Amino acid sequence: MPVAVVFAFATADGLVPVVGAAPFDVLARQLPRLCVLHLNGAGDRGVRFFPFLGPVSGQRDFLRLAELLDPAQLAAVHQQGSVQVLVDGILRPGELHWRILHGTTQELLHASTVPFDPRRPLDVLPRLEFELTTQLGWLGRPRPAPTLAGAALGWFLVLKDQLLRREANLAETTADPLRPLRACLELAADDAAVQQTALDYALQLQRRGQLDTASAQALLPLLAAPSLSTDRAERLAALLTAAGQQPAAATALARAAAQAPERTELVERATAALFRLERFAEAAAVVGRARELGCASPAALAQFAAVADRMGDHTLRRQLTQELAALPVPSLPIARLLVSYLLEDQDPTGARRIAEAALRADARQPLLQFDLARACLLLDDADAARAALEAALGVGLPMPVAPQARRFLRLCSVPGLWRAALAVEDDCAAGELRRAASTLRRLLRRFGHQAELWFLAGVVRHRSGDEAGALRALRRALECDAGHAEAHNRLGVLLLGGGDVEAGYRHLARAHELAPQEPSALLHLAQACALRGEGERAQEHLGAAERCGAAPQLLAAVRDQVRQLLQAG
Repeated sequence: MPVAVVFAFATADGLVPVVGAAPFDVLARQLPRLCVLHLNGAGDRGVRFFPFLGPVSGQRDFLRLAELLDPAQLAAVHQQGSVQVLVDGILRPGELHWRILHGTTQELLHASTVPFDPRRPLDVLPRLEFELTTQLGWLGRPRPAPTLAGAALGWFLVLKDQLLRREANLAETTADPLRPLRACLELAADDAAVQQTALDYALQLQRRGQLDTASAQALLPLLAAPSLSTDRAERLAALLTAAGQQPAAATALARAAAQAPERTELVERATAALFRLERFAEAAAVVGRARELGCASPAALAQFAAVADRMGDHTLRRQLTQELAALPVPSLPIARLLVSYLLEDQDPTGARRIAEAALRADARQPLLQFDLARACLLLDDADAARAALEAALGVGLPMPVAPQARRFLRLCSVPGLWRAALAVEDDCAAGELRRAASTLRRLLRRFGHQAELWFLAGVVRHRSGDEAGALRALRRALECDAGHAEAHNRLGVLLLGGGDVEAGYRHLARAHELAPQEPSALLHLAQACALRGEGERAQEHLGAAERCGAAPQLLAAVRDQVRQLLQAG
């Protein structure tokens, strides 16, 4: 139950504005409001502030009183039920007069008149608090007033009054509502009271849908404030995020995480925000500090590994991967990342162990099943690889992984074939085309019925400049497996390049039919349609390729080529 109601002060006629001080109507509200905040302290001791509200020029607004109300009127308007005391006052030239009334009888319990300088308005607060607590029978000393002074204090009180206006849901009356916020942070961004009020004010703007770029920009001086606490840095980050200021929000989160590295979720959020912005060095600093202190979570260590990978620090990534591998079974996202890095580091045994453990918790993880298959293939366990690939394809793999999984599944059908094909691919990547061709000849003598080997032969012969041999090899691949989408695709491309547009188009159409989400076939189909003069169909295929994830640079190049072909035709 309320024990006291402190009313907004009246302001006598004839008060002259003072340069560098808050307006008198602001002081008349903010002095009693600060008194209430001080008396309630960190909780609620039952002291209430009552601003006078009513119609002004046709809309609800703060009322200005030029004289004290009759005590009976005060008792009638506050609507707080039975209270011990009522407090009001009036600002006059050079002085503040206040009185304390009995809450029920309205008997005058105490009255004081003290000198008042609007440039030092808080000087009266300790005495006002002391006299009110004396009447209430409370013990304790008055709380210290804010240490602000001069223009900073004036703008601070104006900002608090603007905040009160929004809390009371009153209409805006100034053309530049951000001016007090900007002025406060320019003059005193390192003051805790200013920081708290600025954030409260921005929150009110957000609730009204007014937290735009300009208001977010006004908050940025807080990022340079040495005294910005962890909780206020987090609040600032949330407000900046709401305003679409992601880079500044990430800076605020990094600031908070640096101050509280033991808070794992905060470190993870800050690292993720910085990673998304490709600010890898800052992300490494945040999560690295938590790791040094021994309080980095597995998720944070995984983030650190991803950061190290993007920074090209493979030694650090390998260290972090080993740390994670030594922990209990990780969550699925961490397991996927960890398995992929272990495979890159040529550790299929570790990758298989972690993938199998994670899949025991949830087998419907196609990408993890695919990586398990890769590990099993590297360990020459074709049966386990086949089972993992079938499981992955059964659940559904995204493009472009699905065609690769189907290819691996074909290679699993013959023991040793996958490792041999991998050696051929490695030779091709190294430019050792003669050695690759020699290996293929030996393999084809043993496994001439395997479409995958004939497909590889077509690739190697084409790269060696033997187009006729490449065409023969790709046709043999399709004789062995008419459903080999990659062979149809590459054969179609070679036929197009050789001028046989219709045959090339048929093979490309078949490749698209077999792998409808594969962007490569769609891009080549667009070229074929352009050569046939079918501009609308070409554009349809280009749009489909973009939706299927075609590389932007490649898509742009093919789009340009299609445009040139259509113009030439």
